[in-house]
Amino acid sequence: MIRHSKIRTLLPVLAVTLWTGGALGASALAAADETPPPAPPATAPENDGSGRHHNPAWAACKKQADDQKLAPGDARRGFMKNCLKSAHGSAPATP
Repeated sequence: MIRHSKIRTLLPVLAVTLWTGGALGASALAAADETPPPAPPATAPENDGSGRHHNPAWAACKKQADDQKLAPGDARRGFMKNCLKSAHGSAPATP
């Protein structure tokens, strides 16, 4: 008789355990079935692939600053600022 009462006590626990396991398994299958969102293109015209925008005027001014061997600091920063201002003022018109 004692054995019979233990089984009746464990049946609800067993049912809840199986139901929970089934629910977790179903949700795992549903999550695995979904497709991930599409990745953005690696190289776009305005993107060099590293996430930064490519500015030809900035690259030209940096090359000039490197050629003049300007040390990092206020002088180089001022040169880059003035160079970019003049580069934007004289940029060719795009169609």
